Amino acid sequence: MASLADWVALTKPKISLLNVGSAISCFVLAGGDAVGAVLLAVAGYLASGGASALNNYLDRDIDSRMRRTSGRPVPSGRITPRQALIAGSIMSATSLAASLLLFNALTAAMILLGLLSYVLVYTVFLKRRSDLNIVIGGVAGSFPPLAGWAAATGTIGLEAALLALLVFLWTPGHFWALAIRAETDYRLAGLPMLPVTRGVEKTITALATSNALMLAGWLMLALSLKSPTHFLLLTAPPTILLTHHTIRLVRTRSREDSWKLFKASSPWLLLIQLGLIATKTL
Repeated sequence: MASLADWVALTKPKISLLNVGSAISCFVLAGGDAVGAVLLAVAGYLASGGASALNNYLDRDIDSRMRRTSGRPVPSGRITPRQALIAGSIMSATSLAASLLLFNALTAAMILLGLLSYVLVYTVFLKRRSDLNIVIGGVAGSFPPLAGWAAATGTIGLEAALLALLVFLWTPGHFWALAIRAETDYRLAGLPMLPVTRGVEKTITALATSNALMLAGWLMLALSLKSPTHFLLLTAPPTILLTHHTIRLVRTRSREDSWKLFKASSPWLLLIQLGLIATKTL
């Protein structure tokens, strides 16, 4: 019988909370209130968690062949594929209904596009077919900021669009760093991740280029803010650290340094989100 921890794991909480953070930061920045932020957080987690559950259902065969993912609830048998499918469908549908009823049609549309881009575009069509899976599939993470701003205003603002762009630029470097470390796992699973198809050297070059573009996106976002002081104070130090890890990986070409970069990149995105909230609230 599955435990509560198994059901939580099915929703990929680390990824889902980052998606929720992107939505909430733009909701607050656009002038949303505290009650609305809580409601959006619930709807957003249901959307991301539902998409993750459906991803677990669809990827159960390859997850079972990878050491890194074989212990997940579905491939390990603690949650059945049918249960994952039902849970993912219910969470996704509930999120869409809640976003439409509690907010507006544009918010629901952004959440729907996020769901479709992650479950269909990335998981079904790209993940097993193209080594650009992470690049194109990364657009899924761009919809939470747009949904957050839409929930507060019924429109899409410049700051939300720039955070969406920043998340899109962040995604390849984050997952390529993981793919370098887990190359053998991906090769055994038959997944065309960039280190498998093009080699580690070319992947590191692509990663460094992606992260350079990400830095440009960070500056564009900062310059779009009316008062960027708090944002820069909070996000400049981790941005320097992330740049250091990227440069070190380029120099050493080591899997250990790719892992350090991977571990640093999610906290960086979280601090970007907190920086946006601080810009509005401090």
